[in-house]
Amino acid sequence: MLVALSLHYVVHWPMKGGYNFVSGPLADITLVTAFAGTLYLFLRKHNCHVNRCWRMEWHPHPDHGHPVCKKHHPEGHKVTA
Repeated sequence: MLVALSLHYVVHWPMKGGYNFVSGPLADITLVTAFAGTLYLFLRKHNCHVNRCWRMEWHPHPDHGHPVCKKHHPEGHKVTA
């Protein structure tokens, strides 16, 4: 009996105009997606431009000006912020 009532609640939960779904999990999904997208775009823009290098310490490369980390910079660890 308890399982049937729980299943009825799960199946008919978003039925009353959809308000419960819009204000509940849909809002959470939207916020998580927006946060993850913003974080991804920030990391994509400010990481080292060498393929598969996700270091955040960036310095302009002397030849092409793209940001690179200390490991991929031609002057190495002599570069300071």
